[in-house]
Amino acid sequence: MMRNMTYRPFLLAASAMTILLAGQSFGAPAGESPVNLALRAKVSVSSTYEPRYAAEKAVDGVVSDDSRWLSRQDASRKWIELDLGQPRALRCAHVYSGWESDSAMEAFSLEYWRDGQWQAIPGARVSGNTSLELAMAFENEVTAQRVRLVSPDRGPVRLRELALFSANEPLGTGVTLQVGQAGLSLPQNRHLVALNQVGYNTAAPKRFTAPVSPDGSMFEIRAVGGAAALFSGVIRDHIGNFSAFQPADQSHEYVVRVSGGTLALGESDPFSIRRHLWEEQFWQTAVDFMIDSRSVVGSHPSAYGGCPWRDGTYYAYEVPSLVLMYLSHPDRVKAMPVQMNWGRDKARVLAPDFKFDANNPHSEGVMDAVRRYYTELEPPNPKAPDVVQLIHWGLGYYLVNPSTRDPSRDPLPKQIHSQTVEQFAYLLYAWPELKAWLPQSFHDRCREFVTKHWKSSGVLAIDPEWDMKSYLTPQQIAEPNPTGGRLHPYKGRHAPGHTIQPNLLMHVVARRENRPEEADVYLRAAREHTQWIMDNLDWTDPRTTKGHRMSEQKTMTGLVWFLQHHPENAPPGLQRKIHEWAQVAIQRSANLWDFRRYDLEEHWTIPGLNEPGNLAGFTAVALAAAWVEPDAQTRRRLEEIAFAQMDNLFGRNPRFAAAPHKPEKGFPLVERGWPRGFPDNVCARLETTRGSLSASPGTEMYPFNPGGKFRHPEGWVNFNAAWNVGLAYVRWHELGSGRVRAQQGAK
Repeated sequence: MMRNMTYRPFLLAASAMTILLAGQSFGAPAGESPVNLALRAKVSVSSTYEPRYAAEKAVDGVVSDDSRWLSRQDASRKWIELDLGQPRALRCAHVYSGWESDSAMEAFSLEYWRDGQWQAIPGARVSGNTSLELAMAFENEVTAQRVRLVSPDRGPVRLRELALFSANEPLGTGVTLQVGQAGLSLPQNRHLVALNQVGYNTAAPKRFTAPVSPDGSMFEIRAVGGAAALFSGVIRDHIGNFSAFQPADQSHEYVVRVSGGTLALGESDPFSIRRHLWEEQFWQTAVDFMIDSRSVVGSHPSAYGGCPWRDGTYYAYEVPSLVLMYLSHPDRVKAMPVQMNWGRDKARVLAPDFKFDANNPHSEGVMDAVRRYYTELEPPNPKAPDVVQLIHWGLGYYLVNPSTRDPSRDPLPKQIHSQTVEQFAYLLYAWPELKAWLPQSFHDRCREFVTKHWKSSGVLAIDPEWDMKSYLTPQQIAEPNPTGGRLHPYKGRHAPGHTIQPNLLMHVVARRENRPEEADVYLRAAREHTQWIMDNLDWTDPRTTKGHRMSEQKTMTGLVWFLQHHPENAPPGLQRKIHEWAQVAIQRSANLWDFRRYDLEEHWTIPGLNEPGNLAGFTAVALAAAWVEPDAQTRRRLEEIAFAQMDNLFGRNPRFAAAPHKPEKGFPLVERGWPRGFPDNVCARLETTRGSLSASPGTEMYPFNPGGKFRHPEGWVNFNAAWNVGLAYVRWHELGSGRVRAQQGAK
């Protein structure tokens, strides 16, 4: 249910101007197509910045950053004049201005030539504007052959397109929005549908958002190109639910059609429904990313940050995420094509002419580490699945280069961090499954590493950084796009209880090795850390949950692992603590997007930062909590919001865009990727990888303001590692209990 939701309109109001709102009756007479009278008009301008931003591009019918008029900023009044060729009756103008997600014209007016002079068009004067797209309804119809737009803005005028009509028309009429541009034109006289552009697993929740559709609007599911309704339902609180539609696997795609009220029929992007669709569409892409983003040997010969993966950090989760993927679905992993080749990579990076790009923070010593990796360690089996070879790569790199430092101005020095050491526990736990592919000598070196560094690195201790007293407030990190510095907890460095699951895994390993005293040490630490969370973390403070960004999943999955796998040793009251978390998460997800908000005040998303990793990892968090939740209704709602966050990543959001900026690299079913990208050849060079998750909407776009400002658009290996965990937990969820495959590691 949606409670007390207040919309911010798609387009922000400007003075002395009429915005065309959804539900109005407007447009060309029935049977006639509205004509953009400005299209291909003869133009003249006050100035042009350079030829590629010529005035003609403002009337070519294309709304994009590449097709716009850009004036110089030296003139006090900038203008563009349109000669329509003959007198025309004019009633409405659409103005598309700005660059990327901002720089809209703040003030401008429209004038027409009459009686030998320029005269103002009544109702066509704007000041204090911040919107990139405006629909202006004139107070009275005017007839003119010559029309001009005049702006007193101090900077250059950035005009993507100027459109003129003889009747009031919705934004987007008579122009084409180029895919991938920051501007977004949405028809305002019809129903809109936001959903997962890739699609849905057959038995999973299947929900979409109709942000402008009133309650009672009808929807139906059709096959693409089909005329028959295969499923129908009713919109409630701007949400359509077709979870009960569970067709047999088909090769064709589906669409949602929404109708009713004063709005015209709206149709969704096409999407698929299959039993294991997410495995088919996401697993290979997720693994491809981990292959491509490796430091030195991946798709770019660099090592931003000096870790096994470019832009990786000590608090990343690459190796654990890969182990969890393997344990959740060994058959899927084994069936993937083997792309990695240890011998080929060794020959390439050890060749005298190999050129390493050392122009990165903390990349000193990396090439020495890579050489040692390829000369001191036994290789994996050449036929080993890529997931297993990646595990060997990540831990092998840390064996020869364990001390690292986060490149984003982390106060901690270069050292062997506890969250680096913890990653080795996942290999040791899963060794019965992995030993067919990896040499015993590799296992033994990893075991020695754990023995040497587990206690000294702090895995047995309660980290002072878990304490809520150490957390900063949102006001203390108020920057346009903060990416570095302390940023605690928002960076995701110190998730409370990140030690719980690793200690439990080592407890199993020690028991398997017949080391009961050592096993007790690990179990005691896990229990103490769990009890500390139960006693000290207040779930109603969002900094303890979503505030830990993509690392949030470490806390809850650790708590649930304890309760599921070692219930006889779990602290009393643990299930109640997890239930309390679930109630807070459900309360904050009561909105038209099923979106787990940061808080119920001003922040929908993490203050200031980009959060696709939080969405991807939350799927694992909510599903894990559902496995130990006794109340059936709560379990169902946790399942809905678990899948909704992943749906958000792939289009069910106010921007109608999927997280990948380059969907052509691994996401063939995505219609619209994230429209703003990070500059190429900077930091981790993720533009060279397959499967990178770039961005998601921030608070500025919620609850429905698709023209709001963009957050930082940079992908991160930490985001993708959280996605790996989310995919693994979806697989376990499909198996029923969440324990079936995971327990194999204990054999």
